Amino acid sequence: MTGRIFKPMSRPKNPELIRLRLLDIGLACFARRGYHGTGIKEIVEAVEIPKGSFYNYFKSKEEFGLAIVLRHSEEFWQKWHESFDQQQPDPLLALRSCFETMLTEHLCCAVNTCSVVVHLAGEICESSEICRSTMSAVVHEWSENLAVVIRQAQQAGTIRQDIDALQLATLFWDAWLGAMQRMKMHDSVDPLRQLVDLMFGTFLKP
Repeated sequence: MTGRIFKPMSRPKNPELIRLRLLDIGLACFARRGYHGTGIKEIVEAVEIPKGSFYNYFKSKEEFGLAIVLRHSEEFWQKWHESFDQQQPDPLLALRSCFETMLTEHLCCAVNTCSVVVHLAGEICESSEICRSTMSAVVHEWSENLAVVIRQAQQAGTIRQDIDALQLATLFWDAWLGAMQRMKMHDSVDPLRQLVDLMFGTFLKP
């Protein structure tokens, strides 16, 4: 026996958990300082990994910011599907109920997250063509998904038919993103509540 003491090897960190933590910390940093005001150094120090390790997960800050936005979009649609009542015979009521449930259970608990993600997307798109094209595709997908339900409601006679379903869906999301910006200004979910009330209570009705 040599008397040497061997320290047990530390368990390797889960790469996916590190990636998710980078996204969470990154969003928090962007919320405080904005996309352009936040450096990678600040983020990796908070996550406690070497700066060089960041690039094992993301090729650039631009790709990182876009990953945060896309992750939020995926979570949004997951919540959408969980909240949408497929058994409701009236598509318009199902749609309104879905948005109200999301406001109550999700957005009210994450006002800063939702509005910051929208602002972040705008900041990135200012200087990146690939981000602009990616976000354009994301919003188009949102519109297509919403248009499916609007079309069903038009066929049922509960939503106006003088405007194409995709146009209505695109208008809704344009208004939604604008309400998100107001939500950040007022630190309140009220602008989104007002939008849902106006759209479903007045504008979409036949």
